[in-house]
Formats: sequence, C-alpha cells, structure tokens
Amino acid sequence: MPRRQLGFSFLELAVAMFILTLLLGSILVPLATQVEQRQISESQRTMEQARDALLGHAMAFGYLPCADTNNDGLENVTGNVCSSLSGDGISHGTLPWRTLGLAAADSWGNRFRYAVHGDYARRTSFTLGTNTSNLRVCEAAGCASDLTSTAVAVLISHGKNGYGATNSAGGTVYAAPTSADEQENTDADRDFISRVATASGAAAGEFDDILIWLPRYILFNRMVTAGRLP
Repeated sequence: MPRRQLGFSFLELAVAMFILTLLLGSILVPLATQVEQRQISESQRTMEQARDALLGHAMAFGYLPCADTNNDGLENVTGNVCSSLSGDGISHGTLPWRTLGLAAADSWGNRFRYAVHGDYARRTSFTLGTNTSNLRVCEAAGCASDLTSTAVAVLISHGKNGYGATNSAGGTVYAAPTSADEQENTDADRDFISRVATASGAAAGEFDDILIWLPRYILFNRMVTAGRLP
C-alpha cells in the first residue's frame, strides 16, 4: 500500500490563504472605519472646546480674537482692528490657538481654519446694536439654502483629505480642493459649507470638512450674562 502524503497540497494552501485574506479584510475594513470615526469625533470635541474658548475670550476682553495669519498661533491685530480683513470685513486665517490656550491641530495634524467678522474682533467692545453682514453657513456652494446667516465666527477642520489645510508641523499648505463645496470653505469670503461627508465619486463631489460656528445671539447672550453687554 502506498504511504499517505502528509501536509497541504498547493491547492489546499491556496484555498486556505484565500479564506484567511477574506477574514483579515473583514476585520481591517471596520477597524479603519472605527479609527476614522474616532478622528472625526476627536476633532469635533476640540472644535467645541475652541468655540467655548472663543466665548470665554469675548466675555473676558469684550471682543473675539482675530485670525492667525502667519501660523505662529497668535492672533494678528494692528491697533484696534484685525491686521488683515477681506472686502466683507472678515478676518480669515487659522485659529489663534496660542492666544486661546488650545490644542494646535485637528486629528490629522492640520490647523483649524478660522474666520471672524472684524466688527466683533475690534479692541473696543461691540454692542447689542451691532448687526453687520455676518458669516453664512450653507448646505451647498451658491448658498441657495443656508443653515445660518448670523454667525460671527466659523471654525473648519479640512478633514482626512486635508485639501486647503495648513500643516501644523511645517506650515505647509496642502493642495486646493477640487469640489465646489470644499472650495467654498477656502475662498476667504463670507459663505461656508457644512453638509454630510461624501466620497470623491459622489455626484456632489468629495467633501469631508467639519464645521462649527458661533451664532451672534449666543455670543450676545453670554456677554450679557457676563455683564459685558449692554
């Protein structure tokens, strides 16, 4: 009688490797999704802390900080006004994290983009009567439908793809976004986009920006509570 062969044949080994690959894939894909969701949640928490810090700054000093325009973490102000203002009177740059005593970057190592209306960042306190052309947060480029038109400040994380973001380590500015909605968050005007994230192949284009904003009336309410207004 011939002796029985021991071990796996090449076919059996190939089948075993195929099954192992499927099992590993089913584990690693959900793990990657969990990591990405954790990064999003951590960035959102940091942004909420930043919004609280902005309110605290206004309650302590009577105005919001200007944007950081040279990546040193400090607000850039000249005299009584922000050093650089757009045609809409808005200070655009990155969050002045040193001024506020906050974390330097989002979960992907990039600075938070920050925009604040200059009337609320003057070194002289604003009043309850301040009602200038505020920042708008919309659902899509073109702002046919807005989520708010009374924001005084907006914070943005440019998400995992990092398009248009400034790296916190070396100050490198990454490639500009290609989708219209992400471009709207980098063009230094008064309109910003906040919507559900979509991949690059989606009809609406790629979008993974994370936004949080400070409404005018919340700012006024906190200022009144702190005795800064009226």
